[in-house]
Amino acid sequence: MKFFLKPGHTILILQKLNNPDTRIWTEHENVTMALEAIIVMFEKWLVEMNPILDFINYQVGDLIGFISQCKEFTILAFDPTLNAYVPQDKSWIQERVVSHLRKKLEFNKINSCHVEGGEEGGEIINKKRGR
Repeated sequence: MKFFLKPGHTILILQKLNNPDTRIWTEHENVTMALEAIIVMFEKWLVEMNPILDFINYQVGDLIGFISQCKEFTILAFDPTLNAYVPQDKSWIQERVVSHLRKKLEFNKINSCHVEGGEEGGEIINKKRGR
């Protein structure tokens, strides 16, 4: 019996700390949805770290740093031509996250966000907290 997955099926695997108990994985329909999950995960972490702030401000470089800090951060994207999952490392993920976020910001698809002139670390994102 063959099990066929939709093209682009993606598994995100990460381990935040050296402790194996911090390992998690999530499943997504495609790479874009996995990238969205990474951004949401980062923004939730920022809210947890700053519980009294009404607005969370961060630069794209902060998101890249979040990915870099994790012990493991991997995407396995299903390639139907190979009928296999292709692993992607932190650098690949960081490039795709930045590109994805910039496209979203260009098209004003992030509710309650705006971009200010960036510094060396990239654009500054202001995200209103949901309460």
